[in-house]
Amino acid sequence: MEQTTLCGLYVEQIRRCLEYVDLILTISHSTKQDIAHYLDISPDKIFVTPLASRYECAEANNNPISSEDPELSILKKISPKPYFLFTGTLEPRKNIPMLIRAFSALKSKYKVDHQLLLVGRKGWKYEPVFKAIEDSICADEIHYLNYLSNQALMHLYQQAEAFIYPSYFEGFGLPVLEAMSLGCPVITSNTSSLPEVAGNAAILTSPTEMDELIDAMHKIIDSQGKRQTLISLGYKQASKFSWQNTAYETLAAYRSIL
Repeated sequence: MEQTTLCGLYVEQIRRCLEYVDLILTISHSTKQDIAHYLDISPDKIFVTPLASRYECAEANNNPISSEDPELSILKKISPKPYFLFTGTLEPRKNIPMLIRAFSALKSKYKVDHQLLLVGRKGWKYEPVFKAIEDSICADEIHYLNYLSNQALMHLYQQAEAFIYPSYFEGFGLPVLEAMSLGCPVITSNTSSLPEVAGNAAILTSPTEMDELIDAMHKIIDSQGKRQTLISLGYKQASKFSWQNTAYETLAAYRSIL
């Protein structure tokens, strides 16, 4: 059966289920709009309960782990150069091949000394990511680190030049919030829920415009003032989200139907 037919059946099953629900919980206003639009559901039935970072705000609790952590031993094989960081499942939606091409163009145009670290499990159709690395003129400066523990990933966020998340679509975009909570400047896409999560604390670029991403990366390298501004704004933005607030919003949603 073709994928489009399977998708159609899946959507139809969701529609049938929604006939019996009193409320829907979702994680962003962007997703709420999509649910209301594509499934023809009244917005009054949809409640937004945003997510929060797994990390405490580094401004209040700056406690980086030791680089001697065994899980970070791979970093000893990489020269101590500054790096850009991406974290997330390797799949088409994340737009990683474009990130690799933008990084390669940045290196070629500005002769910067940076590396690119890709952290995350391999998802469906991950192969183009490694093909893009193979085709890059600076393949030896691009490193895939697979999945890492919370502590090891925290270390990478805190040491990165910037976190880059050029995804085409996100229901929320939790890594953006995690990076901000740990004092890492963020460059992310101007689509779906990402502007909602990032607020004014990130550089937003089109996921289809590679030149915008190149300019954003160079701007952070070229201006420590810009970088520090993004860090400060990121702390403030991340502090707006907490699991306590998520619990309050969830409780309010339940009470609305009692």
